[in-house]
Formats: sequence, structure tokens, C-alpha cells
Amino acid sequence: MVADTTREPARLAHLDLLFNLAPGVLLGSHLGGLIFFLNPSLAFGWVPFLRGVLLYGGALGVLTGAILTPLTRRRPGLARRIVPWSLTAVLAFGAIVYWVHASYYSFFVPPGMNARLIKAAAWLTLFALITFYTALLHSLQSRPYSRRTALFLALLGVGSVYVLIERRVAFQPDQYAALPSAVDHEARPVLILVGLEGATLDAILPLAGQGQLPFFQQLIETGAHGRLATISPTYPDALWSSVATGKLPYKHGVQGEWVFPAGPLSPGDNLRLVPAGFGGPVLRAAGFRPWRPDTRTRDTLAIWEVVARLGVDAGVIGWPVCHPGAGELDFAFSEGYFEGNYLAASARPTELVERGILFQVSIAEIDSGVVEQLGMEVPHELLRVLAGDLWRESLGAYLMDQNPAVRAWFLMLPGLSEVSSLYFGSYSAVQFEGDQAPLHNQSAQFLISYYRHLDAFLAELWQRISGPRILAVVSAHGVRAPTGVRRLVGNLGDMPIQGRFEGAPDGVLFLAGEGIRQDFLVEGAQLTDVMPTLLYGLRFPIASDLDGRVLTSLFEPSFLARTPLTFVPSFETLATRPSPAAEN
Repeated sequence: MVADTTREPARLAHLDLLFNLAPGVLLGSHLGGLIFFLNPSLAFGWVPFLRGVLLYGGALGVLTGAILTPLTRRRPGLARRIVPWSLTAVLAFGAIVYWVHASYYSFFVPPGMNARLIKAAAWLTLFALITFYTALLHSLQSRPYSRRTALFLALLGVGSVYVLIERRVAFQPDQYAALPSAVDHEARPVLILVGLEGATLDAILPLAGQGQLPFFQQLIETGAHGRLATISPTYPDALWSSVATGKLPYKHGVQGEWVFPAGPLSPGDNLRLVPAGFGGPVLRAAGFRPWRPDTRTRDTLAIWEVVARLGVDAGVIGWPVCHPGAGELDFAFSEGYFEGNYLAASARPTELVERGILFQVSIAEIDSGVVEQLGMEVPHELLRVLAGDLWRESLGAYLMDQNPAVRAWFLMLPGLSEVSSLYFGSYSAVQFEGDQAPLHNQSAQFLISYYRHLDAFLAELWQRISGPRILAVVSAHGVRAPTGVRRLVGNLGDMPIQGRFEGAPDGVLFLAGEGIRQDFLVEGAQLTDVMPTLLYGLRFPIASDLDGRVLTSLFEPSFLARTPLTFVPSFETLATRPSPAAEN
């Protein structure tokens, strides 16, 4: 980086170009390394890492070269003076990105990998401080960079890359023993688990207290209820998979909103987690075609697969990451089925693929009484969401009538999430702040009416099952009203105030039925507690490798006395149950 006026102008121009490319190459190396931190399952070594350098470093190097070259072309020596500052900026930005991802994805990567991510961030921070001090000292004193200083800065850049490699190689994944598990068979209550995406106690409790949600009020009085603490970021597939598996995302494997092919980084492998904010768009722009997580993405058994392998007839309707349908279930409709994917793999048994379409409800077919309950001038978007939930509800009712032997039901109703996204801010303003604006009152009524519809459906569903039974109503995340600038814009604009899902707003947990305490407030419940708690309610032992715990406080003392809490090593070694269709 020392100026040398005796060199040929062409050679100087080539060196300046290299200096302009260097920041992008270094930044790309750090971002490529971050992808390996976020995806511990990828095979790691010098060859895969160099592929990442070529892919990301090459792309960003071209970008910084295109930006800096026009600025330095006619100013001799400027490129070399910029390098120390660009090196500082890259190292500082890399440190910030690593720190942010260590916090943001703390539940989505293994603890050991997260610790190494933090250590890598600390090293990058130290390197950034050293380069900043060096660049500042030389700039303030107008000192030229000696060859020794230039070499030192170059070694810092290379050393920052080496630290990433060393920290990533140091990670050793935990080994979980796969021991056989055996469970005795006995008569058990019927389980009904209903997922209401986006439900929140901030809406349910006031409305139930006002008499607008009589069945929810019944659940409060005759069962247990409470907030369900969720995790951030709010990736619905990952959160619902934690509810279904009793494990955190880094264990069950559903970690991001999309799965990307690893491409040249690790041919044949997939990227389940990419850098937040920019990872997805960059990969899409580079030609990587992602897909939604499915059963092949999930590495652990869900509760419906566990109970089926333990001898309980089970069926699933529309639960996330339930595609393709599991053959060992009595029936299974994937989430994609209700989005128009009518392939044979989207529903099991296959003869239900065409039959399920018959229950699809168009907007024109929605009962006029249901529409009237939503209020005047119902928006088309709200009717579309309602039609989607009505399809699932009517199909579920039919399958209950046709499959009386099924003892475990799992139904997902996602419509409330969209309705809350559209109107929850208006509801909050009217309910809690006394806002009387006509638009906000009307929008709040749309949300209230949707809750009333769900309340009526749950009451009807509960009455369809007789005998010993347990009903669980769960939301993996809630919704909150916007604040700050978003709230100000909502007040000024001629639009409803929307709801927000960022920041891990609490979900809900309602439990009622055999063995559940009445009028009990559940405290400290986590997403991963739902599965073990329900299995205990069915009098099954609990797997020791689950991240969740049994919420014993919500069970009656008499139930606890006659139902000891027992454990097995793992559910992952349970033998696959033959398909019910094959048995018949």
C-alpha cells in the first residue's frame, strides 16, 4: 500500500483494481462462513469454504470493484489509502452481523455452534478495532503506510478468515443415543389439538369476559389457560414444528421460512437457515430456487407420528410441515393441499385427494348467516380467508363422522393470522385506547366477528366427541399492535391499523377435559411444553430427549396421583406403524 511513482501507470491501475476488489472478496468470505455456521449439517472443510469464497467473495468483489473503481481511477494513490478504512468497515460489519445472528438465531442453531459464532464475532470485533486504530493514526498524522504496516493489515484480513474456519471446524455436534423405547397399551381419552395461528389472550380474554366468546369462557372456567411463550424470529413453520415435536428448531430441523439448495457450497445438501434480511434475496438473485419446509426437512417425529406408532389412530388436517402425508396415519392432509397442491402425496390415503376437494368452499358458497355475522361491507380478502378455514372445518367434521375409531385429531386453522395482520391494530385501538374512529370500529368488528366464528366452531367440534376427551387450543405466536412510526402512519392513513408478529408476541394455550384442573391459570408455558404435556394427559411416558417439560401444575391432583410421570430414552426409535389402509 506504499505509493511507488516509479511503477508503470498500467501496473498501478491493475493494483488499484485489486485494492477495490479486496473489500468485497473479504466480506463475501465472511458471509459464506456465516452460512456454514447457520447450517451445521453441511460438510465443512477447505474445499467447501473456498467454494463459498469464490461464490460470495467473487460476487461482492465485483460489486465493490464497480463502485470504487470510477471513484479512484483518476486519483492516483486513493485506492491504496481507502483499503485500510474499507478493511475496517468490512471487519466491523462482519462482527455486527455475527453478533446479531448469534442473538437472533439463538434457538435455531445448536448451543455449541452458537457459542462458536459468538467467539468468532468477538475476534472480528478485535480485528476491527485494531484496523480502525491503525487507519485513524495514519490519517490524523498524514503518515504513509510502510510495507510492514501494509503486511500487518493484510495478515489481519487473512487472520479474520482463518478465525472463522477454525471456529467452525471446532464445532462437534452432540451425539444422541438411539435406544429402543417400549410403551404399554391401554385405553386413553380422545385428543383434539386445534391450532389457531395468531390467536392472542389480548383479544380472547376481553371478548370472553364481555360474553362474545361463550365457548372460550367455558374453557377458562372448566379448564386451564395461559400465555404460551414463543421464540424469535417468528417463522411459523419452525414454531409450529416446535409445538408438534417438543423440540427447539435446531433439533427438529425446520429452521427457516425456505429451504435452499446448497449448490457449490456442498453439492446435494440444503441450506435450512440463511442470513437474516439479505441471505434469501441474494440466493434467489443467484439462481437458487427454494422450497417450503416439508416432512423431509423435519428430523424428528411429530406428536401425531408418535401416538400413531404407539397404537393410537390419528389424523392430521392442514398442519404445517406435514407434507407428504404420513402413510402410518389414518388420514393426513398437508398444508399445501389447501393451497391448491392436489398431488397424491398431499393427502393420504390417496382416495381422499379428490374427495377433499368436494368440501372446498368458494366465497359465493359461504352461508349468508355467517357473512352477516361479520358485519356490513365485508372485504373480499376477509371472505377469502374465511372460505379457507371453512374448507378445513367442514372436511374435519366429515372425517370425524367417517372415522369414529380415530382417537387423536390435529387440525390447523390459519385464517385468524391473516385477519389479525389486517385488523388487530384497529381492534387494540378501539378496545384498549377508546378510539372511536368509524373505520377502526368497523375493522375491530371484523376481527371480533372472526373470533366469534372460531368460538362457535370449537363448541361444535367439542360436542362431536363423547366420552373421555381432551381439547387443546394452541397458538404458536400471537400478535401485537404497531407502535412508533407504524402506529402514526396507521392513524393518519385511511386504512385499518394492522397487527404485527415480530418480537415474539406470546401465543395461547387452552386445555380442558379429563384430568385438567378447572379455572386454572397456566404460567411459564413454552412452545416445547405442549407435546409432552399432551402425551402425559394421554398417559404416555415422556421422551428424555425432548426440550419441553410436562406442565404438571395444570392437572388435577387425583390425576397426578394415579398417573406417575415416566420416561423413555427417545421416541425417535419407535417402530414405524404399518399404514392403516395396508392393514385393511
